[in-house]
Amino acid sequence: MRAAIAERTRKYRSRYEQFGLLYTALAPMRFLTTLAARRLDETSDSIEAQLLKIEGAHGILGPAHRAYSGHSPGENRAIWSEWDWSQGGDEWNDTDEPEQWKATLVDEVLLSNIGDARAILEIGPGAGRWSEVLRPRAERLVLVDVTERALELTKKRLGDDAKVEYVLTDGAAFPDVEDASIDFAWSFDVFVHIAPLDVASYVAEVARVLRPGGTAVIHHSGRLQRFPGWRSPMTAALFAQLARECGLDVTRQFDSWSDGRFGVRTNDDVITILASPDA
Repeated sequence: MRAAIAERTRKYRSRYEQFGLLYTALAPMRFLTTLAARRLDETSDSIEAQLLKIEGAHGILGPAHRAYSGHSPGENRAIWSEWDWSQGGDEWNDTDEPEQWKATLVDEVLLSNIGDARAILEIGPGAGRWSEVLRPRAERLVLVDVTERALELTKKRLGDDAKVEYVLTDGAAFPDVEDASIDFAWSFDVFVHIAPLDVASYVAEVARVLRPGGTAVIHHSGRLQRFPGWRSPMTAALFAQLARECGLDVTRQFDSWSDGRFGVRTNDDVITILASPDA
């Protein structure tokens, strides 16, 4: 009994030192409610959101993020396999100037960071709206998606091209993509819908496949606004910490370009630029 009390006390003290009093008080309530109900009701969801917010602010993939069950690979596969792709993904262009928003994003965010990359990886091509920009700049273009439907649509958009590879993922890895084989990785409108643990796995995979000196540009949730736009829980601080733990350098995090005229602020998203250190 004394050992159990001592262990419980140690756990509470550790939570308090990491996250503070509010988190320490809320954590037992959230997990007890989940065990009793086997699903989140309105009260426990509010508690979960608070726990996620606190962990995210500290940049820690803590118990709440690890227990989060939404935005799973299976859920994403089901949604995007049945999605109406008739607009090719351009329905998500932000602001009242969608064409200018997209053009400046390509010029100022994608192309300004691609350098002389020849081996390029795109995570989540959707219907290929960014893939068609990447293809003429690549000697090898690897497209990884969780749905066969997205890969089929992208292949239809690009046509037959021997330099383009299509890879179906389980939602956390890049199968058959060799270590240190990629110069530039790109992902947009994808990580915002991926669960925290799977984001961590993908970031580790990015670190694995990037060559020394390689670059990754990834758009993701940034301020824990989970509900607008069906966002997964993630913060800029947590994403940066996940990258650093994998040995990547966080070069820049931002939410706008063109001197603030355009951005990804509508849903409180962030774009992070990562670099694989030179050998």
